[in-house]
Amino acid sequence: MNHNESHEEELLRRALREEADRVLPSADALARIRRRTARAPFWRTPLALGMAAAVVTGTAVIAGGVVVLRGSDVDSTVTGSSEITPDTTSGPTQPQETPTSSPTTPTSPPISESTPPPTDVEIATVPVYYVTETPAGMRLAREFRSVRAPDGPVVAAVETMLAVAPRDPDYQRLWDASTDVESVEVDDGIIEIDLTGSTDYTGADDVARLAVQELVYTVTAALSSSGENGGLPVQLLVDGEPVDKVWGDVDVSEPVERLPQLDVRQHVQINNPAEDAIVGRAVTVDGEAAVYEANVLWQILDDAGNEVQSGSTMAKTCCQFSPFRFSVELEPGSYEVVVSEEDASGGEGRPPMTDSRSFTVE
Repeated sequence: MNHNESHEEELLRRALREEADRVLPSADALARIRRRTARAPFWRTPLALGMAAAVVTGTAVIAGGVVVLRGSDVDSTVTGSSEITPDTTSGPTQPQETPTSSPTTPTSPPISESTPPPTDVEIATVPVYYVTETPAGMRLAREFRSVRAPDGPVVAAVETMLAVAPRDPDYQRLWDASTDVESVEVDDGIIEIDLTGSTDYTGADDVARLAVQELVYTVTAALSSSGENGGLPVQLLVDGEPVDKVWGDVDVSEPVERLPQLDVRQHVQINNPAEDAIVGRAVTVDGEAAVYEANVLWQILDDAGNEVQSGSTMAKTCCQFSPFRFSVELEPGSYEVVVSEEDASGGEGRPPMTDSRSFTVE
């Protein structure tokens, strides 16, 4: 074993320890596990078997001390509706809202795993949507999470959204562990998600609608990342029965579709590095953005908030979600990368949307 291999292994062990320290079991964790193990396993359905195969064929490698999964999370195109291109599991190409556009090839997202799992437990990297404050109000933001998936990656993604806090301190979840997911099935062109527990939260109308979209975006993105059609509408059930309303007064009597991404997502999204990642001196930042003239601005700040480097890069497409990427060389230390859209209004309009990640260079 050479020196570089030893260094990478040490970085990986440190990342795993840090991730394990974050795990705070909820008070009802045992009861939730018992409920999941008591119900008919989702992975025995034909859909889940296909998703499991997709997960198994992913290849994990170690790059710069971060585990990276080779794979993509691209939403399928639905005939007659807007094309949802990438929710990518690897540095996505993002959803194009034009029916004629084609998905771009995603890059790979970082995975930070918790303590090593038993060999008989499936691990999946899943897209999970949370929310964040922006100058345009609350918007959806996404993280990729490596989680145990005994009932398949789609159920795991929704369970993570409901019960696991985001890593990024700027993000938050609107749902909580008082709600659980019983099953996710695709039937006759509709994704049926069966929830248990509380669904009657309180919140302002715009927040309540965004909470439903948080759920819809998570389940559709997770489904598409498993190789299935993620562009289908979502029918919400509670305890196996259709419901008319959730979150107070949000109508879910009919299947719910994704709202246009430009209306509900933050316009810049970092995929790599993950929050608190440990990386080498050559740092690649990637993500997706829907910005004016495809111009993405970026800054690297040190741990005192001082600018170390800055510049701009181009997303693949103007004004629609599409991938961007840039690389920097940094000395060892703690840093924050901030990406933002350009203020095309010259200060006359709303402030630009931004996204950021903290990371360590070793």
